[in-house]
Amino acid sequence: MSEELDDIGQQTAAIMKTMLQLATLVALRTRERGQKEAEARAKITEARLKEARELQIREARDNKSKDPRNLELARLVERAVPTVEKAAPGVEKIAPGVQKSGGSKGVSLYKDRYLSQADTAHTAMATTATTAATAASQPLMRYDSTERRMAIAAHLARIGVAPELAAVRMLVEVGQGQALEDAVRAKPDAQRAVGTRAREIEARGLERVRQ
Repeated sequence: MSEELDDIGQQTAAIMKTMLQLATLVALRTRERGQKEAEARAKITEARLKEARELQIREARDNKSKDPRNLELARLVERAVPTVEKAAPGVEKIAPGVQKSGGSKGVSLYKDRYLSQADTAHTAMATTATTAATAASQPLMRYDSTERRMAIAAHLARIGVAPELAAVRMLVEVGQGQALEDAVRAKPDAQRAVGTRAREIEARGLERVRQ
C-alpha cells in the first residue's frame, strides 16, 4: 500500500512539474507576443506622427506661399530696385521714384543712402559684439538680499543637499553677493562708454539717412 502511495505521489509530482513548465512556456510566449505587438504599435504611431508633421510642414509652406502679405512684399521689393533705361546716346531716363542729383553728373540711385545704412548696420553689429565681449570679461555681479538667501536655502533643501554642504554653499553664495544699492551706484565706466558710443553711431546714421 505504501509503495502504491509513493508511486502516486511521484506521478503527481511529475505531472505538477510538467504543468508548471507548460505554464511558464505559455507565459513566456505570451510576453514575447505582447512585446512584439507593442513594438509594432509604437512603430505605427511613430510613422503616423511623422506623416502628420510632414503634412503640417507642407500645409504651412503652402499657406506661406499663398499669403497675400508675402506676395505684396515680393512686389514691393521688385519695385524698390531702381532701373535706368537709356533712351538715346548721351540721354538717360530716370526710373520712377528716383531723383536726379543737381550737384553731380549722372543719375543718383540712392547709392549713398544704401551704403550709409549698410555702414550703420555693420557698426551697430560690431558695437553689440564689443558689448557682449566686455560683459563676458567682467565678473558676474550677484545682488544679495533676504529674499535671495531664502530662495537659495529653499532650493538646497528641495534638492536634498546635506545641511553641512548647504551651509558652505550659502556662505559662498552670500560672499559673492553685493548689495543692490552698491550695485546700482557702481556702474562700470566701460558700460557707460559703450552706451554713449552706440548713441553717437545711431545719431550719425540718422543724419546720413536724412541727407
